[in-house]
Amino acid sequence: MTHKRFSLRIMALLLGALLLLPSAFANLEDIQERGYAIVVMSGEYPPFSMPDEAGNMIGMDADVATEIAARLGVEARLQQAEFSTIVGGIQSGAYDFSVASHAATEERMRAVAFSDTPYYYSGGQMFIHEDLDYANLDEMAADNAAIAVDLGGTNQHYLEDIGYPNVDTYSGIQDSLLAVGSGRAAGVFTSPIVGFIAMDEGQPIKPIDGLIFEENAFVLLAHGNDDLEAAINQALQDMREDGTLLEISMRWIGGDIVTPPAE
Repeated sequence: MTHKRFSLRIMALLLGALLLLPSAFANLEDIQERGYAIVVMSGEYPPFSMPDEAGNMIGMDADVATEIAARLGVEARLQQAEFSTIVGGIQSGAYDFSVASHAATEERMRAVAFSDTPYYYSGGQMFIHEDLDYANLDEMAADNAAIAVDLGGTNQHYLEDIGYPNVDTYSGIQDSLLAVGSGRAAGVFTSPIVGFIAMDEGQPIKPIDGLIFEENAFVLLAHGNDDLEAAINQALQDMREDGTLLEISMRWIGGDIVTPPAE
């Protein structure tokens, strides 16, 4: 075989292999043909996502993900991943979309697409160890008090952006709460929903009154996946209008966090 003919055969084989490779993401038709959507969440953010005794994802995020998938005509295959890796996993096509309590930031919006509307509304609040007496962030900063946050979350970014001097990052809220309970951190910066539920469950924390900032949670998916994005947006709209989102909110939160504040 001549060198030229050998090269042509290699080129043909390479082209065939490229044609068989999956696209960067699965579109809506792909997902419906396979019959399931791969949906990711952290699994370390109760009551939004956490494993049950069998290791299956449960919580508000899990129920929202399962309902969205059902309205796409498929089952949801829920995957757990460290929060800081989820955006990259969506970009790589490892996951079809995420329901992981992501707030909208400029950096994330450059990397992935967001649902048109949030599926719940929340913010960030400081909870400190019950034996401490800080009244605000300035007092904590003056004392160089360590604040525990979830790695890669907007709470971490907020503290770093304002120049807070002592930010400790952890893989999830459970590790952050352990840091406060053990004295490694003075407080945890998290959602008021998560913080107050942790208090009810006996965690030795108390709130510093008032939201430090407001933020809302969105569904994330790959840029350019227009059909899937439209279907997710329609599912969320229908879930809000028919009361399904509210039902899920009441089940896991005990209150309404899905109605837009202006309404």
